[in-house]
Amino acid sequence: MARILYGLCGEGLGHASRSRILIHYLLSQNHEIKIIAGGKAYRYLSKEFRDVEKIESARFFYKEDRVRLLYSILWMMYRTVAFTPKSFQKVRRIILEFQPDVVLTDADPISNYAGSFSGIKRISIDNPQALVFRKYNVRFSEFWSWFSLIIGLKISMFNADKYLIYDFFDKQIDDDRVVFVKPLIQEGILCQKPVYGSHVFVYQTSSTTEYISKVLKKFNEDFVVYGFDKDFSDGNVVFKRFNENEFYHDIASAKAVVTNGGFTVLSEALYLKKPIFALPLKQQFEQILNGRFIERLGAGVSSMDLNESEFRDFLLNLEVYQKNLQKYDPGVQEDTLKGIEHEMLKIIDA
Repeated sequence: MARILYGLCGEGLGHASRSRILIHYLLSQNHEIKIIAGGKAYRYLSKEFRDVEKIESARFFYKEDRVRLLYSILWMMYRTVAFTPKSFQKVRRIILEFQPDVVLTDADPISNYAGSFSGIKRISIDNPQALVFRKYNVRFSEFWSWFSLIIGLKISMFNADKYLIYDFFDKQIDDDRVVFVKPLIQEGILCQKPVYGSHVFVYQTSSTTEYISKVLKKFNEDFVVYGFDKDFSDGNVVFKRFNENEFYHDIASAKAVVTNGGFTVLSEALYLKKPIFALPLKQQFEQILNGRFIERLGAGVSSMDLNESEFRDFLLNLEVYQKNLQKYDPGVQEDTLKGIEHEMLKIIDA
């Protein structure tokens, strides 16, 4: 049995939702876990787990379909100076009291550095580190969004003892510190029996209902749209408030998926073998790269706008993407979880 300090980033819910899966598994293996999180992750996990402490967490600010990059950087610099030292000392006290064997951190720099100062083994387990260790191209117009993100990633997870990286691809690299693992999928998705139905599933939060309806009504397709916290129909476009069971059923029975470049929904769509039209947020290079990875897999298209011509071509080629998706191996989740635990125990025993 290991004593684990588990720190995670509070930006969005992707980090929290996959951490929830891993934490439940580790608890089932009789490991003892103390969780530290900020932002949305703290609110999400504290409803389900008893031992959750709140800390400072990074966040991005958005305007419509793009990241407010400079504002986000300045805000994080201010919060780092004003509030991070207090959270750092709090985590140091937790470490002294809890005496963990290892720190697992999903994109949380505070737990990484607190663990380092305390001489505790540290494992980074997230998907953004793929930007550090995978090969890809950066366009000139993307340089600043890439540069600011890559510097943040390298600093925040500096000198971890192990990097476990959630990734779509099977290929490993020649670095003993790095292991790529398949994405963790929610139980509600795992239990679905996917079929190619008659509707297109849309998950979008960065546009407006008026814009989405205007674009989608141009197509002779039925659309089910999540992300706007509204229930209403506009011709062939049905907007739904989030309901976990309906959400999972609607994505599992869709003929295709339209979503941003967030890792979680892309992972779920790949698992369900759904052709993907990705709409990464502008100035969010992680999402841009995720979209390119989808294209590299032959699973769909990535576009910076819901372009009518590109989307029409995408719909005309669904069978091609469906065929390509049959080659995608999502792995066996139980094996992935066991593999993560195995790597953790190796680090503890090293």
